[in-house]
Amino acid sequence: MGPLVDAAVPTVTFLMMVAVGHGLTTSELRRSATDLRALITATLGQLVLLPLIATVIILVFNPPPAVIAGLVLVAACPGGTISNFYACLAGANSALSITLTAISCLLAFVTLPFLVAAGFFFWLNDQPEIETPITALVIQLLFLVALPTCLGMILRRWRPKTNESRDKALRRVSLVALVALVTYIVYDQRVAMASALGELVLAAVVFTSLAMASGYSLAWVTGRPPADRLTYLIEFPCRNLALALVVSVTILGRPEFAGFATVLLLIQALVILTMVALLRRARTPA
Repeated sequence: MGPLVDAAVPTVTFLMMVAVGHGLTTSELRRSATDLRALITATLGQLVLLPLIATVIILVFNPPPAVIAGLVLVAACPGGTISNFYACLAGANSALSITLTAISCLLAFVTLPFLVAAGFFFWLNDQPEIETPITALVIQLLFLVALPTCLGMILRRWRPKTNESRDKALRRVSLVALVALVTYIVYDQRVAMASALGELVLAAVVFTSLAMASGYSLAWVTGRPPADRLTYLIEFPCRNLALALVVSVTILGRPEFAGFATVLLLIQALVILTMVALLRRARTPA
């Protein structure tokens, strides 16, 4: 896709991970650490249920290989910072959302290569041209996920009086950069995406719906309060799509695999923002 995109994808990902780390305060970590049950169930739930949802979609709809690869990548990715934005708008437990996002991102350099390798082995084993460079994945994720997240936490300790304004600026800049990057990739891959648009939209709608339902159900079964249930509902479908772009474009050199992530971003924005608007209307006194 050209040297500009090759440089922009990891740069945007690095910036978003700095924003994740910067939004995580030590007080939130301590408070969330006292509720290990929520952290463990939500983290393990995402690692287990999301690949299962991708499996169901693949078995039922039998999409083309590029869509399968996109599903596997997205299901393996950690939570995205956009979930923290949605959680704030919806009146969910924002502290829990930020903590879950940070933990899943820190674990990603181990979990993502394993889940991607397993998914490609089971569903794309008949595509010999598709390889999973696990060592390269681990190294890149270490520098693009763990390192910037820790850097963001360190940055938060510098001039703490400006933390709130700096946090908002980081999130806005990273979100704008992600949208701009996705827009360019959609334009660049418009022909390939148009040929599989029906499969991409269907997979995105089903993935979002099942992920939201599984998140809410897990929170309900484990006895979480309403604000936490809403957090789970938002956190499960919202993946780190910038990371999916890194793996697709930079590591695998297969930009067509990014098609599902780009369509998913648009579908989820429509679904979740509509839900937020309905929740706000329901809470407004008549």
